Amino acid sequence: MNVRSWIWAGSILAALPSAAKAVTPPDESPAAAVEPAAATREPSAPIDLRSETLTVDHRRHRAVFGGGVVASRGDLEVRCPMLTAVYDNASRVREVSCDGPVSATQGARTMTSRSGYFDNVTGELHLSGETTLVEEGRSFSGETLVYETGSSQATLVRARAELSGDDAADLPGSTGPMRITADKVTHDFARHRTIFSGNVVAVRGDVVVRASRLVTIGDDRGHVESGWTEGGPVRVEQGARQGTAERAHFAGGGKRLVLEGNPVITEGSSSLRGDRAVFQVGQGRVEIEKPRAVFPVEELQKGTK
Repeated sequence: MNVRSWIWAGSILAALPSAAKAVTPPDESPAAAVEPAAATREPSAPIDLRSETLTVDHRRHRAVFGGGVVASRGDLEVRCPMLTAVYDNASRVREVSCDGPVSATQGARTMTSRSGYFDNVTGELHLSGETTLVEEGRSFSGETLVYETGSSQATLVRARAELSGDDAADLPGSTGPMRITADKVTHDFARHRTIFSGNVVAVRGDVVVRASRLVTIGDDRGHVESGWTEGGPVRVEQGARQGTAERAHFAGGGKRLVLEGNPVITEGSSSLRGDRAVFQVGQGRVEIEKPRAVFPVEELQKGTK
């Protein structure tokens, strides 16, 4: 028998049919208070819970839903094999945790993980274990994922990302999307902005960028429109060619990587300096504005003989 119940305004109101098992101490009655949980971001929005079984333990303040659990709050829907709702003495639900594979959707966003829980006070969905987040032209994965339902912001730890570009398929030598790894990734869905921080490695076509922080801006389809580094020096690789600079930014929808702030380009034993260095992504070449060449002494000596 299908069990359906509601957590309304932070309180649990469970409909217990005869097929469900309610574990209640003899000296207590089932709690049904409707006082909102403090600091709940959407106190008027109910959480609709559906499952095959329901066990309520009022002494431990727990309600366990089992079998094809579906939890809905507004347009957010979470599915898992088993869900436990923990509430306080006033029956205000503090946390809802999921065991087993978890999948969640909100609009065009899809998230998956091995386990997770929803904090009813902060309005945050916490996922852990092989987490993924996909929305049209963007995909993220990591060890943990925190999704803020109120602000539509997501933060991943030890994360990887793939961000599309309009020209990805047309770039000679391009592998398609921009692939980025970082210690931490924060994505703002409303502003289409993604911040990568800590040991950032971004691969775009034949160009590899290493930095401490990278910010990208996309469009409604998830395609990267611009990106820039922050917080320190940048290292770039393009085959045997290497470059360093104080900062860098992607231009032309990711077709060009521009190095500024004392850029130095090294290939073999020779190096070039200039005002700016522009890597042409997927084309294996770099252009330097106002170049100043530096050659090894032995090569200069060879040229005078």
